[in-house]
Amino acid sequence: MKKLLALAVAAAITVPMAAMADTTVYGKGHMSIGKTKDVSGMFVESHSSRIGLKGSNALDNGLTATHQFEIGYNFTDEEGSLTPRNSWIGLKGGFGEFRIGRQTTPYSIVDDAAAFTTREDHGLHTFQRVPNALAYINKFGSVGVALAYVAAGEAEGGSGSDSITNLLVNYSAGPIYAGVAMQDVPTGKTGSKIALAYKGANYGVGVNFEKLPGSGEKVTTVAGKYSFGKAYLAAQYGKNKDTDDKQKTIELGYGLGKGTKVYYEWEDLKTVKSNRIGLVHKF
Repeated sequence: MKKLLALAVAAAITVPMAAMADTTVYGKGHMSIGKTKDVSGMFVESHSSRIGLKGSNALDNGLTATHQFEIGYNFTDEEGSLTPRNSWIGLKGGFGEFRIGRQTTPYSIVDDAAAFTTREDHGLHTFQRVPNALAYINKFGSVGVALAYVAAGEAEGGSGSDSITNLLVNYSAGPIYAGVAMQDVPTGKTGSKIALAYKGANYGVGVNFEKLPGSGEKVTTVAGKYSFGKAYLAAQYGKNKDTDDKQKTIELGYGLGKGTKVYYEWEDLKTVKSNRIGLVHKF
């Protein structure tokens, strides 16, 4: 793994600048140290830390080639383990955009606008990043649409299945966001999500309703955030109506500069309570 990382870094820094003109190098480091009630000792965690390349190249006939290649890096693993994340190539034009490769499903991201806590934790809701996915994305004014078909392979980060199909339709204008998504799987019940959010100048509120794919269990999450200067307070509460599983999160954070912040998080997962102090650096 170390050799693979070294080769990736070497390749990135030796690519001619002309070839990198339409490609952006980006990344995020996110670490936390915490304590769980009734368990001795502290724990250190790496939360979806990553590095990637993304961009586009103009083609003939008004077409654009798009691309993203992203790798996750676990700072807490002794070997510094690498994991594949969203990595795809696409073609964009007046018809919209087609992408093929490893992608987060439209069903999983429809509720992103209704979440306000730092950790990329969808709580009791469905999240899947899948290989072998063909996606179509387009926008008509304030209305966006996305479709995805997963040809084969188990989905990552959730209950996966072959031949998953996704549909997302959302509306985003000014402070208002509304989205609805459906996910169909060969076995079990079709999943559905409805997400609503309102983001003002220094605050935001959101709600997310989901009928989980496969089981049909019903989950509701409400969340909010209020900013005062460089500081903010965020909270989230989720509940699975059928299993009575719950998630409560309160977060207090402070921005240190562009892309960097520290935060304190208290979380109650009904059976496990924890406290964390985290540091995030984006570039």
